[in-house]
Amino acid sequence: MSSLSRRFTLGLGLAAVSAAAALAQSGPARPGPLRIRGTILQLEGDALGIATRGGERVIVNLADNATVAALRRVALSEITPGTAVGVVAEPGPDGELRATAITVLPPGMRITELQNAWDTAPGATMNNGPVEAAVDSGNGRDLTLSILGRRVLVRVPAETPLLMPVPAARSDLMPNATVFINATRGEDGRISANRVTVSKDGVAPVI
Repeated sequence: MSSLSRRFTLGLGLAAVSAAAALAQSGPARPGPLRIRGTILQLEGDALGIATRGGERVIVNLADNATVAALRRVALSEITPGTAVGVVAEPGPDGELRATAITVLPPGMRITELQNAWDTAPGATMNNGPVEAAVDSGNGRDLTLSILGRRVLVRVPAETPLLMPVPAARSDLMPNATVFINATRGEDGRISANRVTVSKDGVAPVI
């Protein structure tokens, strides 16, 4: 084993120990979906070591066919009726939803319509659906989404990050890059994922 491999393996081992210690303090790890946000420590084979925003170190086991995506910025004017979007929103002072981040799907892609609680802030929600109407407002744009037969109004301030996923490669999973991963914890405690969104060219995941 090379010196680099030994250091890498040791790093992953320490990551596992740190994660186990953190989980022991917070209670048994529960199987199910996880959202992982953090910084890449290293990648060896399919094992991706990550330092999470919460201060833990975890290993995510990537599927053999796992896809890697980066992001590009999108102009607010590009969001028009028919555009599929995922909107992270929080209740504003008036009770209406205000977008804090929007993922714009490439043209022609469909999105699974849903409105679920999100973990970025108290009261935050993820709102997925096609845009039914887009109207300019004084400080941005008001979007009306069609979600499961309902119309959902979201106010989008001009400063809201608007990002579209674009193809990337495993070679982009470099140390110090930031990632967002929808992962799954199995009954054995192992964390796995089949998709990673990674920072590239100065554009980082914000959801």
